[in-house]
Order: sequence, then structure tokens, then C-alpha cells
Amino acid sequence: MPQRLLVKNATVVSMDPSIGEPDGADILIEDGRIEAVGRGLPAAGAEVFDAAGHVVIPGLVNAHIHTWEFPLRGIGADWVSKRDYHGNMHQNLAIRFTAQDVYHANLMGALNQFHCGTTTIMDWCHIVKDAEMADAALDALVESGVRAVFAHGTVKPPIVEGRTPYYRIPFPRDAIHRLRTGRLASDDGMITLAMAILGPDWGEYEVAVHDIRLAREYGLLSSAHTYGRPGLRKVEDGMPRLAREGLLGPDHNIAHGNCFSDEELEIVLGAGCTITATCLTEALNYEKPAMLSRMMRFGGTPSLGSDCDPYFNSSMLWVMRHAFQQQRELDNRSLHAVGQWPAATQHATHTRDALYWATMGGAKALRLDHRIGSITPGKQADLAMVSMDGMNTFAAMPAGDPVHAIVMYAEAADVSHVMVAGRFVKRDGRLTFPADRMQRLRADILASRERMMREGSYVYQPVANGPRPARYAI
Repeated sequence: MPQRLLVKNATVVSMDPSIGEPDGADILIEDGRIEAVGRGLPAAGAEVFDAAGHVVIPGLVNAHIHTWEFPLRGIGADWVSKRDYHGNMHQNLAIRFTAQDVYHANLMGALNQFHCGTTTIMDWCHIVKDAEMADAALDALVESGVRAVFAHGTVKPPIVEGRTPYYRIPFPRDAIHRLRTGRLASDDGMITLAMAILGPDWGEYEVAVHDIRLAREYGLLSSAHTYGRPGLRKVEDGMPRLAREGLLGPDHNIAHGNCFSDEELEIVLGAGCTITATCLTEALNYEKPAMLSRMMRFGGTPSLGSDCDPYFNSSMLWVMRHAFQQQRELDNRSLHAVGQWPAATQHATHTRDALYWATMGGAKALRLDHRIGSITPGKQADLAMVSMDGMNTFAAMPAGDPVHAIVMYAEAADVSHVMVAGRFVKRDGRLTFPADRMQRLRADILASRERMMREGSYVYQPVANGPRPARYAI
């Protein structure tokens, strides 16, 4: 890869108000960083890459994904609650994973993100049982070339009488110390460290306090799943208590939070916490909608994640589209209820909102907005180039809205080129990862899946003793 590259003739959706959305524009990249954006840029000595017919956006940010779950795709969409997820995953199939399984899963899972235009992930790795498994997960991320926040989590095995249950076990200090003083000591690398903790909804209060203080001691972002429904939390007043003790701040990220009361939401956002919505999983498993407009009402910025591969494809294109449509539906319903529907244009959710959540919103949640999230000089050249010539997109442009085309029409097949730090990881519609290595990896993934299913005695049970629910006639 040359040190200087000029991407020419693109429609650039920069997500930077000072640059805007210039058509027929160039992006000058040097040593992996964006040097300039504009029309007719001089670039003596640079390799020229013609991006005519493409909309170039910042690489998408998947701010919450359990990358290790990739081998278990296709089994979870008919599960009806978090109970089914935890019973089948954490208390059965997850305990069958070896370090090598996690390595294969993380590598394929990260490569799949490139395929769909995502360049940065928070790998919420809540399966780690020892240093070997943590290193395997990291080795895979490094090999893939993805930009990642590695959120080191802990395994959640079945509760056995006579043994301390996982929700009473503080995060192991030695695991964080080893990585923070070793391979993830820097905050400037492609892979940075965070802590995926239980928090007060899934662990005891003293454990949450210990874990947040440990993260702060090492200068790390902490992130916790937060269900929020009264009666199902480990600690009913956990988040307000943490806030009162000064333990919540911009260094704490909340996943989900759908069932927060307005009072709780105001407390956590007032403390500076970020919230990541995983709209697709939440539509399956939560009784309240994703935390988008409610968050914005209290001054928060949404970020988005795909969450769980056993349910559906982890494409951020899907996630972004669903987030937009779900929030527009909620807008319509709430306005109709007070006699103000249809919405005034300026009050409606727009496709640019969704693209912002999937780029700058994610970058802010991961504390990487100084490096990624917009096409801005000085930031890393993490770019996704989406062709406007495919079956999905060709009639959406020209003279159409490029953001509308991306959010509502584009699929992975339309993502022609993807760059991370100025290096192509997808080019001309194909991943640059070696094809022969990919074939072996696919075989390894399927072998892992078959073994874990067998060891866990997991058999797919169709609804109503057949592939078709009984309420539908042939």
C-alpha cells in the first residue's frame, strides 16, 4: 500500500459539518490518515484510486457485538426471551468453546464486518475464562486487521451448588493488569482495551463497584449490559447508587437500557454515560423499544450495535436501517397520540440521524471520535465505498439523496471497497484476506459448530412439531 493515495471523484458523505457532502470530491490519504478532502486536490506522487459512481462514508462502527458467537448463527431467532438466550448460550454452548474456537470465531466475525462496511467494533467478549482464550481472541482481531475495542469479559457458567456463582465474582485484576501492562498498554493502537463487566443488573453491587474502580484504575472504558426492568435486576437501585458514589461517567458504556425509567435515564446520562442500542435483538427480547429518542431527549447521543449472531446477520447496514425505521414508527405513534401527526419535517427522524448513530455515535461511545467516525483531515482513513451501480442502488442515484441510498437500499454486495487506516480490507467487492486461508477458516468454523452442538446435545426444535407454526394452514 502506497504511503500516499488519492481517492478521486466520489460523493463524500463526511459526517463533518465543516466539510459536508461534496460530490465529485477527492480524499487524500497519507500514512493511513486523511490529509485533505475537496474537489480537484493536487497530489503529486500519490497513487490514484478512481471512486466515481461511489458514495464514500466513514467506516461504520459496531459498538456492541459478541464476535465469538459467529459459529452459532441460525439457531436463536425463535428463542422468545433472555431466559432462552442465557440457557442455550452461556449455560450450554458457550462452555464448549476452546481458545481455538474463539480464535476462529473472532477472525471470521471481524472479517464479516468488513464485508458489510464496518471498520471498527467493540468486541464484547464475555466468554473469556483464562489468559489463553483472551490471547486467542486478540490474535484473531489483530490478524483480521479490524479496528477494535477489546472489551474483556468473563465466562458465565451454570450455577453449581457449593461453588460461588459468577455474579458474585469480581473481575480478575491479574487479567487486566497483564494486558494493560503488556500488549494493550497503548491507547493509540488498532486494538485497545476495555472491560466488559456485569454491572448492577447482572452482578451484585459490591462486584459492580469493584469492577468500575478497577477499570478506572487502569484508565479503561467499562461497559455493562443493563436490562433495567424492575424485578429482574440483581440490584434494584444499582445505577442511581453508582451515580451517587461518583462511579458513573463518560468512561462507562451501557448496553440496552430499554426499561430505564426517565429518572434513571436522566441520572446515567447526566453522569456522562453512553448508551448503545442493539435494536434488532431488543425487538426480539425486550418489552420496550430501543433507547434512541428517549436518550436524545436527555441530551445523549445514540450508538448502535448488532449484538448476537445466533439471531441474524450482524450487518450494521441492517442495524442502521432498522434503527431509523423503528424510531420513525415511534415518532409517528407518539405524535398521532397528541394530535400532531404527520410530523413537521424538522421534527422527524431522518436517515442522516441513523448514519450519524452508526458512525460518530459509535465513535463517541468508544471514546475514539478523535480518530474515527467522520471523514475529517487528521483522522484515520477508515472508509466504506458503496457502489451506486448495483441492483439495489442504481435507481437511487443520481439526483437522489446519497444518505437515503446508503441507509435504505445498500446491502453488503454494494459495499465495493473498505479501508482501515488507509489499507484496503475489501476491494472490488472481495475481501483482501487470502482466499485459501478463508476456505480453511470456514471449515474450522463448521467443525467447531458441529462439535459444540454435539457436546451440548443441542438440537433445533421447530415450532409446533414442524417447520410451520400450527396457526398457519398448508
